[in-house]
Amino acid sequence: MESFYTGTLPKFARTRNLREGSSMMDRRSITFRDVLLLSLLHVPLGVIIYRWPTVGLVHQVCLFAFGFYCALQDQKMERVGVIVAYIIGAEVLWRMAGVSIYWELGKFISAFIMIAALIRQRYHRIPLLPVLYLAVLIPACLITLVTKMPGDARNILSSNMSGPFFLCISSIFFANVTLTKTGIGRILIAILLPLFSVACVTLFFSVSIEEIQFTGESNFATSGGFGPNQVSSMLGLGTFLALLVLVVFRKSFKFSIFLVLTALLMTAQSVMTFSRGGIYNAVGAIAATIMLLVVRKPSTAVRGLVPIVLAGVLFFTLIFPVLDEFTGGSLVARFEDTQGTKRADIVMADLKIFLDRPFGAGVGIAYELRQEYLGHKAMSHTEFTRLLAEHGIFGLLAIAILVAIAIVNLRRQRTTFGEALLVGMLVWSSLFMMNAGMRLAAPAFLWGMTFMNIVNCSHVKVRRTANPKFRRNV
Repeated sequence: MESFYTGTLPKFARTRNLREGSSMMDRRSITFRDVLLLSLLHVPLGVIIYRWPTVGLVHQVCLFAFGFYCALQDQKMERVGVIVAYIIGAEVLWRMAGVSIYWELGKFISAFIMIAALIRQRYHRIPLLPVLYLAVLIPACLITLVTKMPGDARNILSSNMSGPFFLCISSIFFANVTLTKTGIGRILIAILLPLFSVACVTLFFSVSIEEIQFTGESNFATSGGFGPNQVSSMLGLGTFLALLVLVVFRKSFKFSIFLVLTALLMTAQSVMTFSRGGIYNAVGAIAATIMLLVVRKPSTAVRGLVPIVLAGVLFFTLIFPVLDEFTGGSLVARFEDTQGTKRADIVMADLKIFLDRPFGAGVGIAYELRQEYLGHKAMSHTEFTRLLAEHGIFGLLAIAILVAIAIVNLRRQRTTFGEALLVGMLVWSSLFMMNAGMRLAAPAFLWGMTFMNIVNCSHVKVRRTANPKFRRNV
């Protein structure tokens, strides 16, 4: 069994988290029966929430309340991570059903739950890079506050800064969490469970409509009546997570079959939205993971490739032809279309704004300025060029900090498991931010997870420490 790196937590914090992981959360591993039962329960749950949003509101409020309850308990950090992970997966389901009282509620509530857990823990470290990342984005916020009416400024900042804010908090939180392989598996499965509901809602919505018109554009009808880009991206995340667990975790034959079927379901519903970004993100992330394994551990890569190739053969020989026939050939035409999208025009407009205003146009103000270059106002779909247009050289610095975070967290890994896990998360998050900005909380959450400390408790001797002194590492 592999020995996992403990990271750079202070000794007292590392000891405390190991006690938490070994004695509280690792008493029993994830079983196939547990995952299968929970997955089946989320099939009708999604349809019920979609048909009766009040049920979804109760689901949301109870989950938030339980998250804060666990955050305020002692030694519950991993459990808090699992609850927030579930919120991340359920965010798009609530949006599809029109449940959320406030559009960015998922990001802010998740962040506040994590902050509550950190405050309750008392002894914690604050990594410097995430704080710097958020700090360099503040000057452009001041421009917005000065040039916009208070109400408009509040809405603009909430929409555009909730993602970076949550990324910072998520990074600080996971820098103080020590996880075993089992704990990481719980978090990934927690994200995956509500995505079963999303997949079933899109399937239910598609078959319940008498007639669907398929064109060369993203399809709202097969996306549950909600934004195809966001739905496709999260279903693609489901594909990626199922394949990631399949590749880097050891599991039973039954569990492997379940993960293959899960990946096929998520992939089918993702492509049916006619939004290509979701499946491209998943393919890019899992390809990067496999490539790293080929370099680091070829035998593991080969074992992981076998079920993935099998899933690919099943999809393209059995499932994709049926879907294409259902759409009257429009599905093949959609994915064969290699012409550029409007996103490329927005990217060019952002670069021109950056050159004209090197110190930044201000948060949200680029939306109006793009009219000078495009002839119409447009929302940015690429987080990196949005940072350049709205934050100027500070946005460029923010991008450099994100790159530094990725490099630092990858270099401190001491196992192939940790490297493969982080590469997949970083690539998926980057691809998401390239085509969907930070509209959802998922990329910020996964980016923050790269700060987690991965250990194998069986290789660590846990000693109680009396009166630990506070240390603040940056």
